Amino acid sequence: MEKFNVFLNAPKTIRQLIVLKKKRESVFQCSTTRFCILSLILFSMLPLETAKSQDFECFVISPPEKILNGVRKIAILNFENFNKNAYYDAFGGKAFVDYLTSELLDDKRGIYTLSGGLFSANKPGKTFINSTGIVIFQLIEREQLYKVLNEKNLGTDVPLSDNQASEIGKVMGIDAFISGTIKHNYKSNRTRTDYQNGTHAYFTENICETEINIKIVSVATAQILGTKTFTFQSSDKKGGQDEGKVLVFDQLAPKNLQNLSFMAANYIAPFYRYVKLEFQRIKVKEFKESADQVTNFLKNEDLASAYALYKAIYDADNYNADAACNIGGLYFITGDYVEFANWNEIAAQINPKKYGKNYETAKKWAIAATELRDMGIAIEKYDFSVKNASDLLAKRVTTKGKNADRFDVYAEPSVTAAIVSKVPGSSEFVVIDVKGDFILIKLLGGKEGYISKTNIK
Repeated sequence: MEKFNVFLNAPKTIRQLIVLKKKRESVFQCSTTRFCILSLILFSMLPLETAKSQDFECFVISPPEKILNGVRKIAILNFENFNKNAYYDAFGGKAFVDYLTSELLDDKRGIYTLSGGLFSANKPGKTFINSTGIVIFQLIEREQLYKVLNEKNLGTDVPLSDNQASEIGKVMGIDAFISGTIKHNYKSNRTRTDYQNGTHAYFTENICETEINIKIVSVATAQILGTKTFTFQSSDKKGGQDEGKVLVFDQLAPKNLQNLSFMAANYIAPFYRYVKLEFQRIKVKEFKESADQVTNFLKNEDLASAYALYKAIYDADNYNADAACNIGGLYFITGDYVEFANWNEIAAQINPKKYGKNYETAKKWAIAATELRDMGIAIEKYDFSVKNASDLLAKRVTTKGKNADRFDVYAEPSVTAAIVSKVPGSSEFVVIDVKGDFILIKLLGGKEGYISKTNIK
């Protein structure tokens, strides 16, 4: 469970980049940014123990960096273009507002397709949290805003002072205005490369760096509620016959706007964050065989069975810190951050050296639960109930032979007793009791019967 400790404590700008959607992963980013992201992911995947059970990837709801208490109805003014250049204007303030509006209305923002690795197919990103959604703002339509601005003879492209924005907001019943500036820095470099065979080629690299500054102003007080600067860089390099195909400004700038709007939206609104949990292997010999089943449960996304097994282990062994931590992990990926903290507190009390840091992280997520609730996000309790939960810790036996084979099961531990069923070979059964050379096993339909040990592997 150490993995999301690293993730939570990562620099915010890198954390925001990690959760970019799949379509953003193809963006031509600078090599430095790629290295930072890759390094963080590799570091966050270091196992806490050499013997691990199963990794689990999913997306959970995270509160924004800036909590705008009481702000629900907002309007976004056109961002001011820092570059006084008509060529840049098409990808300036108006365009950025379109991207930002789309992000703030995206109820799945942050969820992206997960890479399957070198030899595996990609898989869709999933969340196991059932909530009311992450869209918390009501956005004023731009036409409605323009109408009021024109009525006040303020125009739509002239930057408003904070006081002017506050006055307009009061007329429209708005809680806050979002405004800001946008600046592009575009450059093109052409270099020559000489080869040992006497030939040479020219390469062109185009780099576009875009910076936005976002500001949120309260309508009620005209005070600044938050401000932050974000920067994103895209680049492309081609040479030889492909040199003429190198991406130019109007192809790189949209990538920057897309990514910057995602980062700006996450600054003020909840979003889905990628997490990778490592469920710990239960090392107590008594439970090891039963606990090994959880690998398949998690692979099949059967969270209820995984919970039932870990809970049964913990109920039987109240000093099993690994089981407590794993129970907390299941609460975490289903959105119950308070229970996540509670179970990590138990794990930390049992084994502070191993789980103390986890508990510190979990406490931050418990605070996040309160923040999300105050923003109006309701998260439904996950149903962990499962039938025959007691069987998860029971011993099991497997019949010999093949599935086409059949073995007699008797009403009593004797071959002269009545036959109550015939069971197939290579099948697993829960053990209820052992009587001499016979094993009492659980059959379908709640029945039970005795099978000879000679028919068991």
